[in-house]
Amino acid sequence: MDLTFIDFAIEGYGASLDEGDKARLAFFRELWGVVAQCQDELPKDELQVLTSDQLEAAFSSTKPVLSEHPASIDPELLACTQGRLVARALEVGGFAPEMGEALEKIDWADVVRSSDYSLAGADPARYLEVFAGILVGRGVAEAVAYLAASFMSLAIRAQIEGVAADVVRLAGAERVAQLHATHCPVCGAKPTVARVGGESSSDGRGKTLGCLQCGTSWEFERIRCAHCGTQNPKRLHYFNIEGDDSHRINTCDECGGYMRTTFVEDALAPFSFEVEDVVMAKLDAVAADPSLAKGAQD
Repeated sequence: MDLTFIDFAIEGYGASLDEGDKARLAFFRELWGVVAQCQDELPKDELQVLTSDQLEAAFSSTKPVLSEHPASIDPELLACTQGRLVARALEVGGFAPEMGEALEKIDWADVVRSSDYSLAGADPARYLEVFAGILVGRGVAEAVAYLAASFMSLAIRAQIEGVAADVVRLAGAERVAQLHATHCPVCGAKPTVARVGGESSSDGRGKTLGCLQCGTSWEFERIRCAHCGTQNPKRLHYFNIEGDDSHRINTCDECGGYMRTTFVEDALAPFSFEVEDVVMAKLDAVAADPSLAKGAQD
């Protein structure tokens, strides 16, 4: 996790952010710092490298690379990272007392050991569902279980981001760009943030999707739903909050899905998928009620 660039992107917004955005960014910056620290402590010689034949086979398939060639997961490191993330989050504050108390009571090492933690290296999204289910099965409230799973997502990223970066580096950005996948081509997670413009193989107005689970980004068709894949322009729209042309939400009438998107030519700060994910949190409300925003055709 590139904290230097994340800080650069945050600073780029300057005083333009409201207090809510600033508070959310400050909170997540603490968590990203924990992830970066844990990544620095990983044994560098344990990063997995695929052969050229394995990479070619992986990117010739519609399956995510890690589903065929899982990243190795160290359960002790996973539990340790989870514990550090939760502890830091509780130090920063903002949780209801009962939720904080519930999180503090959980033995993360025991939960990880009782789970199929290898799944985190093959299908992180599925592992997070299983992880939350284990907690609920032990009597943890569902809201607490899914909050814990959000921290676990970052704990998993600490271990798989280096592997994902190696896969993309060895395969080549052009090979990854050719896939135009609706899921992360490396770990299989669904993208939650998109960028229009910036560096791409197109004329500068191309779209790029980002995976916040493993840190991979890949090019995608400009006029296409990132969830169901429809390319019917009459069924695709975007909305944005009045006065903010850089942050828009692309919606699809076919599947009801949406994608928060930053148009970098109108943006106030350097683009970071992590930072934009936090700044665009308010657009989730727009997705639920488009009347809160102005609409336009993409």
